Amino acid sequence: MNRSIARAQSIHRERQLLALQTLYPGQGYSVENIAGSTTILSPPAFGRKLNHTYEFALDGKVTIKDLRRIEAACERNGGTPELDMCDFADKSGFDLFSNHYTVTGSQCEYQQSLADFQRLPSSGDTIKIDIVGPDDHDTFVQASVDGFRSGGRPEELLKVCAESAAARSDTILFSASIAGEIVGTAAMAMIETAISKIVVLYCDSCLPSARGRGVHKTLLLERLRVARDCGFDLASATAREGSISGRNMEKVGFKMAYFCKTYTKTC
Repeated sequence: MNRSIARAQSIHRERQLLALQTLYPGQGYSVENIAGSTTILSPPAFGRKLNHTYEFALDGKVTIKDLRRIEAACERNGGTPELDMCDFADKSGFDLFSNHYTVTGSQCEYQQSLADFQRLPSSGDTIKIDIVGPDDHDTFVQASVDGFRSGGRPEELLKVCAESAAARSDTILFSASIAGEIVGTAAMAMIETAISKIVVLYCDSCLPSARGRGVHKTLLLERLRVARDCGFDLASATAREGSISGRNMEKVGFKMAYFCKTYTKTC
């Protein structure tokens, strides 16, 4: 199951960059598939969010030549190589990082089976969830940026991430409103691997004024309901270890699947 989730996450990242490549041709968005891994590349100012390698060593043994090819692609793009390694990746990948790489972060991958999912009642304010249509994509993008802005990431990065979600044919967009005012947004990518039909929940954003009122939980529950009704098997979502987002996921039934550590080249 974990390998299927990792594959879905890798496909998700690739499609995110391909959407931006279509939206902004000639502006440095590209994807490199090397030794079974996926390296997404964008303007270096966007940092790890849109510049990193996923699935390294998941298909088995990797060599220094594989790593050098990834490094060369990142360095041609003007950035520093950063590779996300799942904890069940082949040992050869970790061995390659013993020199010149250091761990600079970690993330948790969560999963929930949809076979027995039951929509739980949400608490707090009356929150209305809507599926966002094409005519409201600009509103979705702005609301997403407004919700993420307080995190300190560049506004242009927030904008292109939301635009990428809005441009993808495999993604459903959601908005949350209280008393007619949009207070949160989220996205759900529908991905079929060789083994499972998986939804990837991402781009969860909430306005600061609405935090603590059940917005994120309600967006999670509604996406799980829609995914189940569409016949998908599994839901996957990523969060930093110990984060509020991770705790919210656990409250609606998500379980820890695996860890990923980010290895960054130091010299």
